[in-house]
Amino acid sequence: MGKNLSGIYAALFTPFDKDGKILYDSLQKHVEYLIGQGIDGFYVNGSTGEAFLMTPAERKKVLEAVIEVNASRKTIISHCGAIGTDLTLDLVRHSADLPVDAISSVPPFYYHFSEDDLIQYYNDLANASDKPFIVYNMPKFSGVVITPSIMARLRDNPRIQGLKFTYNDFAALQAIKHSDPDLIIYNGSDEMCICGLAMGCDGAIGSTYNMIAPLVLKLRQLCCSNDFEAARKVQDEMNEYIKLMTLNGKHFNISKYIISKVEGIDYGYARKPFGPLGPAEIEAAEKVIEMLSHA
Repeated sequence: MGKNLSGIYAALFTPFDKDGKILYDSLQKHVEYLIGQGIDGFYVNGSTGEAFLMTPAERKKVLEAVIEVNASRKTIISHCGAIGTDLTLDLVRHSADLPVDAISSVPPFYYHFSEDDLIQYYNDLANASDKPFIVYNMPKFSGVVITPSIMARLRDNPRIQGLKFTYNDFAALQAIKHSDPDLIIYNGSDEMCICGLAMGCDGAIGSTYNMIAPLVLKLRQLCCSNDFEAARKVQDEMNEYIKLMTLNGKHFNISKYIISKVEGIDYGYARKPFGPLGPAEIEAAEKVIEMLSHA
C-alpha cells in the first residue's frame, strides 16, 4: 500500500491574494511549518482548500506545489471531487501520475443521484488509478449520507480502502468500523475528534489542525493510550480555539489571518464570494493568536 495512511492530517487552506490569485509561495511555507509541527500528512484541495471555487488547472498546480515542498516526507491525500464523474476523473488521473499516497472525493452532489449512481461513481474513480481511495462522508454539504450498507457495497472494490467521516452519527461510524476493521477511517469534525477516536478512527483530518496541530496530535496520543479523561481536557481546549476560529461563519478568513500573523507570512484571503472579516472576527482571531502565544 505504500505509506501508513493513519494519523493526523491538516486539510490545507489555499491562500489567495486580494485579486483571487493563488499565493503558492505562502502555501509552501505553511506546509513546511506544519511539517515542523509534527503533522502526519496533508489533505489537499478539499472543501477547506476552497476547491469548488477553483479551476481544475489551479487544483493541479496547488497539488504539485504541495508535493514539491513536502518532498515525500509526509503523507499526501489528494482530494479530486467534483460534481461529475468526468470532471473528477481528470483530477484523479493527474494525481495518479504524481507521488501522492491516496486519492479522495466527496460524493457527487447537488442532484439527487441514486445509490447505484453513487456506487458507480466511486468505482469509476477508484478504478482509474492504483492509489488507495478514500470516500468522503460529509452529509451537511453534499446532501449524501454514506451509510454502513453503502460503505459495505463500496468495499467490494479492493481499491476503496478508507473513509473520511465528517458526520455526527457515531453509532454508524462504530457499525462501519466494527464490521470492517481493516477500513481506514478518519474523523472529520474537529470539535468532536475525541468521539471519532474513541469509536475506533485511525486518525483525523481537519481544518483547524493548520493552527493547533500539537493539540490534536496530543489528543490522539492520549486516546491511543486509553487516557480519555486527559483526552477530554485536550478536546475542551481545542474547542475553545475552534469556537473562535469559526465565528460568524468566517472560518476561512479567520484562519488565514491567524496563519499570516503566527507564521509571519502573507496567507491572503478567502476567494469571493466569501466576504472580508469584520471587527468581531478580527478580535476573535487576535484572541486565538494571543492564546497560541501562551500555549
